[in-house]
Amino acid sequence: MKPVKILLFTFGVFLLLAGTMWITPGGGVKLGAFTFHMPTFKEMLADNEVEYADVSEILEQQFDIDSLVDIDLDMDTVCSDSVAEFIPSASYDSLVASIYKIELADTGKINLHRFFQTLHDSTLIRIMHYGDSQIEGDRITSFVRNKFQVKFGGSGPGLRPALQPYDYIFSAVQENSDNWKRYPIYGKVDSTVEHDRYGVMGAFSRFAPPASDTLPFRDSILYDAELNISKSDISYKLTREYKHFRMFYGNAKRPVEMQLMVKADILLTDTLPAALEYGVIECQLPDSVSHISVRFSGYDSPDIYGIELAEQQGVIVDNIALRGSSGTIFTKSDYLHSLKMYSDLKPGLFLLQFGGNVVPYIKNEKAIKNYGRWFKSQILRLQNLCPDAAIIVIGPSDMSTKEKDKYVTYEYLPVVVETLKEVALSTGCGFWDMYEAMGGYNSMPSWVNADPELARPDYVHFSARGARLVANMFYNALIFEYNNFLMEVN
Repeated sequence: MKPVKILLFTFGVFLLLAGTMWITPGGGVKLGAFTFHMPTFKEMLADNEVEYADVSEILEQQFDIDSLVDIDLDMDTVCSDSVAEFIPSASYDSLVASIYKIELADTGKINLHRFFQTLHDSTLIRIMHYGDSQIEGDRITSFVRNKFQVKFGGSGPGLRPALQPYDYIFSAVQENSDNWKRYPIYGKVDSTVEHDRYGVMGAFSRFAPPASDTLPFRDSILYDAELNISKSDISYKLTREYKHFRMFYGNAKRPVEMQLMVKADILLTDTLPAALEYGVIECQLPDSVSHISVRFSGYDSPDIYGIELAEQQGVIVDNIALRGSSGTIFTKSDYLHSLKMYSDLKPGLFLLQFGGNVVPYIKNEKAIKNYGRWFKSQILRLQNLCPDAAIIVIGPSDMSTKEKDKYVTYEYLPVVVETLKEVALSTGCGFWDMYEAMGGYNSMPSWVNADPELARPDYVHFSARGARLVANMFYNALIFEYNNFLMEVN
């Protein structure tokens, strides 16, 4: 081919590409599940490298606040921990300067100090950690639970669902017979459920299908069911100790026989009554128990709102993971029914870790304002149900979306975080900004690319190691406030 023809062909290709670049929208063209992108002229001519946050200093500054000697004594050493390489030979003041603090307005501080006073004075206190998939499998919560139980006493995993919806469970191994089903109040709600009494975990479980309230009930099928909960060999030691059993249930059309078994011994036999809207059955467990079995038999199943395995002293910390939820479940449940269960549980502190599930779907600031308004209504409902409990809102982590060949923070994520902070502070709650604590804008790729990795390749969820690290960051921030409280009251 002659040089002139080669030149004309090359020029024609450039013109074709330039025209395609000119007419292709910045967001690309959707072709089914695939989005077709072309680089812009600016991207072709300029250095468009995405800059990721440098989180090395954040990781290097991690330490264990409980390893410092008592704050009124000489504080000049710090022990190591498995979370990171901690800094030796530093004073308390210099170490805590690196903590990303919990933000508190005056009312929030009063409420949190009321929790600290109860923590200091009482023999039993409960923390309920609600969140989305970032905490499922007891990730983050398990570390916080263990730190509290080592420091203040207590054992066991706390409240758990009768049917565990997630495969990977760090703190306990659970097995159920095949006839169990879970009914959540969020996401795709099962239309066969004709009430809104879901309990405080946002879901209940049954081994028989829900019966209609409008049709006569028939004793046609006798259902037998079983669930087993046992220690996990990878869990924290105190989590493996089961000292007291409680089950929260209701709404059975017929009486149901129940047996609680430890090893081969029947520890408790009882009949769960029919037509009871809400009930509790409990039993003290023998020493050194780390496995229980519960068997049921009846023509119907109760709605089981939760099973608690915990010591009746020290600190109980519940992990209530709601995959896919935006945290707007509390106003959906029957108020009086929730009040009964919260009255039995007596929470002293709520941790509400939500926001991540709305971020990918936010298209404008109006949607963010709507979410802020909905989330505020959830806080007000909890405060009405549990007026003596403090609340800390934990904002979402950094999350990345792929733009062409690069990962960047979702456009509206910082505004969602700011909105949640405004809602929290205006309602007398604390706010811990996980997004800024982990490095802020474009920090998630740095966590993903850390060695070893601290976040998963989905650029949304922490790895097990990253979850422990961020849990340590939050725990340090909370105990820092507790230490300040002690200095104020002493």
